Amino acid sequence: MPIRRTWLARAAAALCALSFLSLVPAGSPARAADPKPFVVVGTSDVYDSNLVQTVIEPGFEAAYPEYDLQYVSKGTGAAIAYAQAGTAAALLVHAAALENQFVGDGYSLEKYGRAIFWGDYVLLGPNDDPADVMSTGDHDIVTAFEKIAAAGAAGDANFVSRGGTPGTTVAEHIIWSHTTGVTTCQMSDANGGGTSPSVDTGDCPASINYPDWYHATGLTQGPNIDNADVCNYPSDEGNCYVLTDRGTFQYLKSVDRAQHLKIVTRDNDDTSRGGQSLLVNSFHAYGINPAAFPDPSATNTDAVAAKRFLNWITSAETQEEVGKFLDPSDPPFIPSAAPVLTGSGLPKAVKAGSKVTVTGTLSNVVPGMPALNGEKVSLMRVPTAFPGSAPTKITTAKTNKKGKFSLTFKPAMNATYSLSVGKIVKIEDSHLDPVFGDILHATSTPLSAVKVKGAVTVKKASVKNGKLKVSGALAPKVTGKNATVVLYAAHPGKKLKPVGETKLKNGAKSYSASFKLGSGSWRYQVHYVNAGLIKPGVSSVGTVTVP
Repeated sequence: MPIRRTWLARAAAALCALSFLSLVPAGSPARAADPKPFVVVGTSDVYDSNLVQTVIEPGFEAAYPEYDLQYVSKGTGAAIAYAQAGTAAALLVHAAALENQFVGDGYSLEKYGRAIFWGDYVLLGPNDDPADVMSTGDHDIVTAFEKIAAAGAAGDANFVSRGGTPGTTVAEHIIWSHTTGVTTCQMSDANGGGTSPSVDTGDCPASINYPDWYHATGLTQGPNIDNADVCNYPSDEGNCYVLTDRGTFQYLKSVDRAQHLKIVTRDNDDTSRGGQSLLVNSFHAYGINPAAFPDPSATNTDAVAAKRFLNWITSAETQEEVGKFLDPSDPPFIPSAAPVLTGSGLPKAVKAGSKVTVTGTLSNVVPGMPALNGEKVSLMRVPTAFPGSAPTKITTAKTNKKGKFSLTFKPAMNATYSLSVGKIVKIEDSHLDPVFGDILHATSTPLSAVKVKGAVTVKKASVKNGKLKVSGALAPKVTGKNATVVLYAAHPGKKLKPVGETKLKNGAKSYSASFKLGSGSWRYQVHYVNAGLIKPGVSSVGTVTVP
């Protein structure tokens, strides 16, 4: 059933909502007197860490007061089963080996789930670390597990697991599959794969025969940590270790819980078995597809509300709030809805016709993800003279197999530039069956401003009927309706001054203009002017005699 908020929780949520006023769309109505229930089922990580109560629930309700977000906290496997029963409109989970099956069975509203944020798993242990994990396993989770299993077999330690198919347990099973010297059974692909400590080998049965030192509690994330903290199991003072998400642990510590535990393993080394990604905890959000059910009206699915939720949680504003949760200096949940797009700097000024090259990289925020290859990156321009105008696409390039790209262009006006990439739909793990993919939000990154110095040449000059006729080339080509060529002229020994101008057509690359001069010898020069868009181009000085 949906979590029922007490009056105290509702009061806290109302206070939290004040920080989300900037996320409320302009003109949004006041909170509806009887808002529509919007059920989100998902991992307990984000509930037991207080992220739902502090950021997700009040933020979404502030942006969409017509909805009452009701979060149902479960392990990922149970949350997916709940969603497939049609009892929710959106799903928030963190186990790729289970999410791919949810998508493959047609329950996702979109092709894949939306990447929303990532965190990390950490191993907690007693303050005195009886299994001596920290001596060699502080950044090596597989070695840490092996040490706990050995200490457990000797009666000196216990391992507390949530059991079942929560995302944390699925991650735990993958870690156990890398160990040696530990008796394990094989988890089925339907349950996320990997292995589990067991007295027996072979395929794991529905009810695993665990060794005495291993305890599956069936609890959600926070209570499971509490269980390990109390550690009411046989051995010298219990001595419990537990794998959990860092966000929940940080929150429990902040409210004076889990005081007998500390982090003993974090940030798996790249060179350790399983690599860095073994402790990466990546979260995705899904809308639940009403078409997956024979009678959508008999379900709690809501495609409109789900799409609004997905767009809201992946928005830049919400992502920023997620990144500030608990500890901005060491955030437990790191925004990952959009990729990282970087680009090299631009010169401050260039001559018209000069080529400029921008290089950069497009990469996933989440460590261990495959390169974002074959993705289109666009160079966008906003004229300095029109700072509020919509960006214009100048050129594009595709990323190579390492996610790198190179763009070459000729700046045509004074402008500020940026790089942009659209929505990315990416297969992240092709080894799973079905494959696992996700959706990354469009993003952009600003580059510096560039000023362009115009160029004008005089290819031909002639005098007839007291007029000087000049013609030549312009660079860059004319943009807009306000460009002109201005003739500067003076008798020998005098300062050149403007004596006439001619308007130029938009798109012109050349000019031809006539200017009336008095009789005598003249020095002259042509200026190409397009105020605000280029620095004026100036021709060389010529001489002419008018009869």
